Amino acid sequence: MQDIYVNLAKLRTALEKKLTHPFLAKHLPVPKIDEDKLLLFYAIFDEVNLSNEMKENYILTAMLVQVALDTHDEVTTSAHLNQDQFVQRQLTVLAGDYYSGLYYSLLSEMKDIKMVRTLAMAIKEINEHKIRLYNDPEFHSKISLESMLIIETALFQKVSEHMEVDSWRKLATKFLSFKRLSNETVRDETNLATKSHKGSIVLATTYVKDVANKYFEETVSLIENSFFKSPPMKNFLLKRLHSIRFNENIQYNKTVEEGL
Repeated sequence: MQDIYVNLAKLRTALEKKLTHPFLAKHLPVPKIDEDKLLLFYAIFDEVNLSNEMKENYILTAMLVQVALDTHDEVTTSAHLNQDQFVQRQLTVLAGDYYSGLYYSLLSEMKDIKMVRTLAMAIKEINEHKIRLYNDPEFHSKISLESMLIIETALFQKVSEHMEVDSWRKLATKFLSFKRLSNETVRDETNLATKSHKGSIVLATTYVKDVANKYFEETVSLIENSFFKSPPMKNFLLKRLHSIRFNENIQYNKTVEEGL
């Protein structure tokens, strides 16, 4: 299991190096890297018969796409901005575009046109559902929930299909769906604890929590019943999954106490 930690640390360092730009570093926060998504991409490519260099390039490419998408999500839509806020918004858009350019550059060096098409399809699907989610006032409707989970998982589904590791398409989808819904549950219960929301949000929160629990159980089952080329990966993923649930409970208990 120690090897997994070491390899993930190396990948994070390589990704941070790719993301570093002197001008952007002066004016914008350090780009966020989702550790769980890095872990899942590492796990997916660990199952593929490629050289270590190729695996690293694919992982970095996929994570650059993810960071670009996440960066564009930080762009404010407010119509009332002062000069500094306006400049910050413009730079955030440019940063997202810059990160997108980095993954195109990597793939062009690898001469993998099919992967370019795969990532483009994932980005298109994610953006379509972001638009749907933005226009849906009932955030916790069944349709909105479906869109939210597609946004969270489409990149992994497309990459897994491209690399022909179907079992990982299912596992990554359920893992990330659980994590996202777990975060949504904590947020909603925090609102309830501080009495900032009432009424229908209680039912919505209960529904989301039930769906999150379902995804947790399904993810555990998939991990336990899957074959891994690297046996320690099974324990690593299970440990991380239970850690998310444990932290969810800790965070909720803390916010309830603060709300009281």
